Amino acid sequence: MKLNIGENIRRLRRKADMTQEQLADKMGVSYQSVSRWENGTTYPDMEFLPILAGIFGVTVDELIGMEESKKKEQINARYTEYFELCEREDSDPQTVVSLMRELRRDCMTDPVFAGYMWQLFGGVHWGADALKNHPDVLSELRISAEEILEGNFERWLKDSVVEHMSYIEDDEHVESFLDRYATEKNLTKDMLLYNRYRDRDEWNKSDPLRQRRLFSIIHDQFGNSGLWRRGDRPNHVHESLQINTIMLNFLHNLCGVTPDPAHSITGDGSVDIFVGDRMELGIRRACYLASTGDPEGAFVVLEDTISMIEKVMSLPDRTVLSCKSICLEDERFELRRMINHDKENPDYDRRPFLRFFRANGSDEYVYTLGFGFAEKALTAPHGWEWFDPIRNDPRYAVYVERIKAVFAPVAEDEPSEKA
Repeated sequence: MKLNIGENIRRLRRKADMTQEQLADKMGVSYQSVSRWENGTTYPDMEFLPILAGIFGVTVDELIGMEESKKKEQINARYTEYFELCEREDSDPQTVVSLMRELRRDCMTDPVFAGYMWQLFGGVHWGADALKNHPDVLSELRISAEEILEGNFERWLKDSVVEHMSYIEDDEHVESFLDRYATEKNLTKDMLLYNRYRDRDEWNKSDPLRQRRLFSIIHDQFGNSGLWRRGDRPNHVHESLQINTIMLNFLHNLCGVTPDPAHSITGDGSVDIFVGDRMELGIRRACYLASTGDPEGAFVVLEDTISMIEKVMSLPDRTVLSCKSICLEDERFELRRMINHDKENPDYDRRPFLRFFRANGSDEYVYTLGFGFAEKALTAPHGWEWFDPIRNDPRYAVYVERIKAVFAPVAEDEPSEKA
């Protein structure tokens, strides 16, 4: 690709209303050097590029003439390669480290692409165990983490790095890393306000914050990240069903619902703020029942769960959801139907999903709800063998098609909020 450094230096210099002599003085070079750069006779030395970019207020890539869209395409391609390497147990760690260094070099100093850096950590976090435990990979991640956490980067990126490193870092270093970088939870805005209102006996102000904390605790303990697995022994289907029952009973009791036989998941067929957690509980309960000799019960649960998913996806945008619990009467979320509009993303396919925001006019994001979990559970060839006893039943195929229809990509011209 042809570089247009000289033309860009001339254009940017004139835009900044500078003479060649003035630019030369700022750079500590002769004005003849600047003239040769602009005429294309020579290029500036590499160490001058960030200085020039800083003077003109542009990125190095803009200075040398690389189009942003071209760089984005190249970086996306390399991150795709990086994720593929991270997923393979037989990947050469040195190759991974080399690619990590390239990506850090190209993204870290460019404000347009700095946000991509979380993927360095995500690739290892979600990748093969061999890489997580390799000292050279960990060393490279520590260098990247320190540059981000000590640098002038957005808070969300720093929080993402801390979260990923809390999983990736080895036992020897994780405590000291978190001592240095973890945010103190009791110093969050909500927690400080909650303590303030309690100390002042302003219970009408503290109660909404208490409800917010209660919802977060319940949400964290349910769904795919909840109490499903026991590390000390293999999962047992009967024990899993028992835990599932306890969790459902808790939700129903919290919301003051006595479920009828057809609605063991939703309680009464309606949709509330726990729709995501109920989806997880329902899909898992169906497979537990299928594997414990109750296929009819499994299909009743699937009907209740998938009908709930269809119902929530058909609600008008900005619908406000609540729940019937007197403990959570102020927890109201505004539902927004979102679609992926990022065509540069390798996974771009315009699949719909939902995001929940607090219904208080603040646009405060609560959580995202995608139904890929349900589709994967019903169609995955491995990992969901407890569904096997009912897979050949014609009714099962109907539920598979229904969940695929809910999660199918939408047409290009369908209106929606951008993800």
